[in-house]
Amino acid sequence: MTIRNIFYHIVKTLFRLLFILYNRLEVRGLDNVPSGVTMIIASNHASNIDPPLIGSVFPGRLRYLAKDSLFRVPLLGFFIKALGAIPVSRQDSQRAGAVMKLLLSRLRSGENILLFPEGTRSRSGELQPLEGGIAFLAIKSGAPILPVFVHGSHLAWPPGKKFPSPAKLILAISHPIFPDEEITDERKRRLALMKSIEDELRALGSRGGRQHD
Repeated sequence: MTIRNIFYHIVKTLFRLLFILYNRLEVRGLDNVPSGVTMIIASNHASNIDPPLIGSVFPGRLRYLAKDSLFRVPLLGFFIKALGAIPVSRQDSQRAGAVMKLLLSRLRSGENILLFPEGTRSRSGELQPLEGGIAFLAIKSGAPILPVFVHGSHLAWPPGKKFPSPAKLILAISHPIFPDEEITDERKRRLALMKSIEDELRALGSRGGRQHD
């Protein structure tokens, strides 16, 4: 194991302990994560706390896009980079083709990708409409999609708040979803996959995650 990997596991463990002790983190469905499979993790998004939270729980290493401005925040930038964040500027994020190409290359090299298909943070914690890029990546790469839902992060660290609060966090994990190979029309296959992702995220969001105190 390299020094880089050792450091990664140390940071990951520290974050996991922090969330458990400070936010009473509860993880549901961790057994649903298959081993040895390259995946796209699809999560709701309500806070900047979501990526390190999911990264600290997920058994393998995750790669995810993060605004380059976050890397300039003391400590936060250091730690999210250690947990697999890839900096993306506002200009790059607006070039959808370049972003898709980058993510597809990561998937084809065997890296797990964390995506937030809502595209922007939800201030209420409720799931917003999803963007279709995640289905495109799944179909082109052959990687299954693992839906996860973070409960409580909009209360733990909402936009504009300088420091996280000890609101309870629950991470609910579903079963992997594969594109339907029986649908030969690619557009229809994407639409069917997007519906499956949205349905599962909404189900995760409505099942037993509303205990906030």
